[in-house]
Amino acid sequence: PRRKPVENSLGRPDVRLRPATKADIESMINGPLPWRVRAWTIERDGEVIGVGGFAHQPNDVIAAFLVKKPGLEKYAVSLHRGGMLAMREAVRAGYRRIVALADENTEAAERWLKRFGFKQVNIDGKDAWVWERA
Repeated sequence: PRRKPVENSLGRPDVRLRPATKADIESMINGPLPWRVRAWTIERDGEVIGVGGFAHQPNDVIAAFLVKKPGLEKYAVSLHRGGMLAMREAVRAGYRRIVALADENTEAAERWLKRFGFKQVNIDGKDAWVWERA
């Protein structure tokens, strides 16, 4: 049986989380989807201000991502709730390993990845973050 899509007010009446559409993602990345994704849209008063989730890359890597408009950081509680929801969905979907890169332009990125259970690793001389299901 199909589960009902997750929709949530994220603690603010003007900010809402809902399953992302192809159009939502393409509007944020300015082009077509490069991979299959499972994602959610953060919208404020009907405007898409961020899209995040998991990209299923051709090499079988599942990558966490967040594409956001400037100023989304001021909705930190909503972002955190959305991230926690995404990680619960990752467990429910049976993901075993997720890889992420911390956004160098977002001061709190590494702190958030740690909160979501990611551990910092070095891959080919570059810092990355990995979440593994126990």
